[in-house]
Amino acid sequence: MMKKLLLSAAVLAASLAAPALALEHEVVIDHAEGPIAADYKGTVTVATRQVGTAGAPGRPSTLSCRWTARLEVERVATVGAVFRSQRILAQDKVASGLRPGWCETQTKAIDRVVAARRDAFRSAMLALVEQDRTALLAEADSAAGSTRS
Repeated sequence: MMKKLLLSAAVLAASLAAPALALEHEVVIDHAEGPIAADYKGTVTVATRQVGTAGAPGRPSTLSCRWTARLEVERVATVGAVFRSQRILAQDKVASGLRPGWCETQTKAIDRVVAARRDAFRSAMLALVEQDRTALLAEADSAAGSTRS
């Protein structure tokens, strides 16, 4: 019973997400009400999940750490003092992998893999920024319309 409880606690601790990488980007978009300044701050978080079992003596172990990296981007945009907008954009599973052994012992190795894929995360962030452009312009148009009424 104690062994099961200890294993459950280890799995829970390993499955918690931890920030691994931070990214930033700024955009200025021309608009009828004035330039829209948008700041994007991206954070990559890694979630791990322990899978498999430790092998009994003389048996191979299937113990491994399955990990996925998620990109979350917070956008804050302004047009002077008239318009301010915040939005969270996210993309799940930008990267993923499997490392042999316990998740607790693999965190540094996983962080190195995530850091090595920085360009992939930056590309994913820029794709989210581009997708957000239409929504941002629509929000600014709506805000401009409501201030004219």
